[in-house]
Amino acid sequence: MIDLPPEWRLELFDTVDSTNAEAARRARGGAAAGLVIASSCQTAGRGRSGRSWSTAGSDLALSILLRPSMHPGEAAKVAFVAALAVYDFASGILPKSVPLTIKWPNDILIGDAKLSGILAEASGGIGGTVEWLIVGIGVNLRPAERPEAKNPIDLVTAGGRELALEDAAKKLLWEFDKWQRRWTLDGFGPIREAWKNRTRNLGEIVMARLPAETIVGRAVDLADDGALILALQNGQERRISAGDIFPIDTK
Repeated sequence: MIDLPPEWRLELFDTVDSTNAEAARRARGGAAAGLVIASSCQTAGRGRSGRSWSTAGSDLALSILLRPSMHPGEAAKVAFVAALAVYDFASGILPKSVPLTIKWPNDILIGDAKLSGILAEASGGIGGTVEWLIVGIGVNLRPAERPEAKNPIDLVTAGGRELALEDAAKKLLWEFDKWQRRWTLDGFGPIREAWKNRTRNLGEIVMARLPAETIVGRAVDLADDGALILALQNGQERRISAGDIFPIDTK
């Protein structure tokens, strides 16, 4: 039996509408930081940009409740902390030869297929700081039909061993606990450097699809605030704070 890291409280649900929604309800009800809601079956799960992320018994949906004393821009960096946690969780299960990487800002890919997605949500508090912060993480554990997903992959298909829901949740929490403590003690700098070492985007020519435009440039760095910095053909640099990026094959 895998133990939980200290100060975390895990609640498992057979079925839930959304682990993020359940965690938000608990947060509004006064639940303390450290609560974790997990399920293998979501009926109304959500991903970034309002996309559906429902599960039907073959995946891990997990939401972590935090109450940091941070402004929203700083709190949003938790998505990079979560990405590192998922990457290290998956790398401990998959063969070393598997091409695991992080796509900006926080999708975990195997090759070009998506293994995991992350959605962080916050509620405003007093003095411009967040009242609570929820980190939602979805990881595909084993083969299943995922009609709403584009090019998904799961740990078992990629060569990893099969994990029960509770074991997967606890293993992932250990990794999140490790990186969250590093963030709390040392700031975003070590998180930024670790993320850069785990992504393949830096150095790539990418297309950034933004709400009002689409631009192309070479990804050259991750800014201190989590923005992706693109070098454009005209010699200028552009910071991408929100949007989707896609690699462009230049061969």
